[in-house]
Amino acid sequence: MPNLTLRLHKLMLAASLLVPAGLFSAAALHNRAEVLREGQDALTRTTSVMDEHARKVFETGDLVLGRLDDRIHNLSWSEISAPETSAFLAQLKARLEQVVSIWVTDAQGMVRAGSQSWDPVVTIASRDFFQAQRERDAGTYVSAPFRGKATQTASFAVSRRRSTSDGRFDGIIHIALSPDYFAHYYASTLLGSGQTATLLRADGVVIARTSPHDIDVPLPTRDRFKRRIAQTPQGGSFVSNAGEEGRERAYAYRAVGTYPLYVVFRADIAAMLSRWHANLAVFGAVAGVASLMLLLMSWMALRGVQSAAMAMAQLTATMDELQRETAQREAAEQRVRQVQKMEAVGQLTGGIAHDFNNLLMAILGSMLLLRKRLPAGDDRALRLLDNAVQGAQRGASLTQRLLAFSRGQALKPDVVHIPELVRGMAELLRSSMGAIVQVETSFPPALAPAYVDANQLELALLNLAVNARDAMPEGGLLTISGRDDLVSAGQLTELPPGHYVVLSVIDNGEGMDEATLARCMEPFFTTKGVGKGTGLGLSMVYGLAAQSGGRLVLHSRQGEGTTAELWLPRAEARQAMAAQPNSALCEERTMPRTSCTVLLVDDDPLVLASTTTMLEDLGHAVVAATSGREAMDILRAGAKVDLVVTDQAMPGMTGLQLASQLQLLHSQMPVMLITGYADRTELTTATMPLLYKPFSQSALEAAIQSCLSERQRAAE
Repeated sequence: MPNLTLRLHKLMLAASLLVPAGLFSAAALHNRAEVLREGQDALTRTTSVMDEHARKVFETGDLVLGRLDDRIHNLSWSEISAPETSAFLAQLKARLEQVVSIWVTDAQGMVRAGSQSWDPVVTIASRDFFQAQRERDAGTYVSAPFRGKATQTASFAVSRRRSTSDGRFDGIIHIALSPDYFAHYYASTLLGSGQTATLLRADGVVIARTSPHDIDVPLPTRDRFKRRIAQTPQGGSFVSNAGEEGRERAYAYRAVGTYPLYVVFRADIAAMLSRWHANLAVFGAVAGVASLMLLLMSWMALRGVQSAAMAMAQLTATMDELQRETAQREAAEQRVRQVQKMEAVGQLTGGIAHDFNNLLMAILGSMLLLRKRLPAGDDRALRLLDNAVQGAQRGASLTQRLLAFSRGQALKPDVVHIPELVRGMAELLRSSMGAIVQVETSFPPALAPAYVDANQLELALLNLAVNARDAMPEGGLLTISGRDDLVSAGQLTELPPGHYVVLSVIDNGEGMDEATLARCMEPFFTTKGVGKGTGLGLSMVYGLAAQSGGRLVLHSRQGEGTTAELWLPRAEARQAMAAQPNSALCEERTMPRTSCTVLLVDDDPLVLASTTTMLEDLGHAVVAATSGREAMDILRAGAKVDLVVTDQAMPGMTGLQLASQLQLLHSQMPVMLITGYADRTELTTATMPLLYKPFSQSALEAAIQSCLSERQRAAE
């Protein structure tokens, strides 16, 4: 048995060297193939761009030749030779930077009209594009490169035959195009060193090339290129090591429309593999570290075999350590389960948040009252009750997050410079997007600041960015930009007129169809798989925009990406805005206490009973009403009350509406609003004190004493 264990550990030592080496080799070969594939894909994409450019240039040339042919079709040679024709050609040439010159030539090869001056005795009868059209109607013929006799500029011609009514040759019209124009454009498509872009005819004659070689030097792989064209005439790719240098190169080619032309993009394999060589260094370092670690582990295992007796003595201590780790893991799992429960609760709507606030109000108020009645010395019960109170307070914090969907959250708007905010989130955005999504930002230098809650805006921007990332599973580009915009009266019904700052988040992902776009801002609507989204992200962004005085606008088409525009009020337009109410729980402070009679109005029986008990425990007399109408009836009946405390969100008559009715009946009656869910835009117009559910007994007393003190100061 010991010999078997020794042989096993020797095998482990050998494996610690061979396994990393094998993994390194496999990874290196796989990465080499991947790098070459990506390089070949880049060549193919570039040839597509070159093809589109060349087709547009030659189609433009065809249009020019067609327009010229229409101009001179029924003219005699004496009329064609008139200065007006040459002036017309000069005007055509001036509009097209790729055109060197435009000419009309008779059957003897003598120039009769041109876009510039020429020597009358010069003939082009020897040019290939003239001879090809004289022998037969060659259609649109593309010549080999030459140096123009009149322009002394490197050119190549695109010609058409002119025929008499009986079909006899009657000269040509042709455009001289600049190879340098194509070479300069192709130079902009190069992706790195060791690359060449070429425009050539189907017979292999080079028209334009980015390399410094002369344009009349044939393609090194001319014969193989012709064979590839015969096999796949529309386009393809191949690898060759032909040529004087004998270097291995990758080629991609594509036919230029219906013209006898091809665009070819070539790259050195050695240059394409430079990234692979860099990767090898990383792979080698990882393999070396892994091998060293395995060697170290194997050596430690051997030592462990030799010290088995000592290990047995430490078994008890090890078991104790395992038990502690198990307890820690179970505690961590319990915390994870708690987080998952909170996420599930996060799917509640704003209305449920309101009901939940009422439940918390009754629970928290009852527990705080119960705490006051606990007998002295029962510390264990006190701790349990304190834990319950803390849990209820955490529930109140949770409801504030839920209120974001329904625009009921308490915001802290401030002047926010959006470019600075985005720069501060750069690292978070990069880590959230991953390596396959590129993030770009674009902001004008003088972008105005917005008036919004900075923390909530960060969450909204992150929500939009994560949605964009999920719409680009294969990677893509995420652009974050901003602009100033002015909304005029009647321009957008959703926004009042004024100045706005528009924050845009743009992706080039999958996009949305019309049905999805129509529902995407609904709470809990999601197209993601189970466990990948709650459907609350866009709802929260929509709620933030609306509550801040702006709007969220989405533009999307399936397959074309999505643009999310967050319209926010400009800071200058909001500087005169009154301050928002502070936290949901009023601060406790010490002041002289005054007992009074309180008319308490709430449609929830639990909240009404709990708050009544809290007030009576404080020494106040309470008259309870379950609706605004019942409260008005009580006051009209002559009830003597010192203060009205009313819930805001009630059916039939809200708290604000009740306060308005009270002003008509008792103009000096103080009113305090309590709420757990309301439109804060509505509450900004309220002048009475505001207390948020759930509140403590001390917070309620502080608010009541503040109201009574304010009434006393007003009376004095």
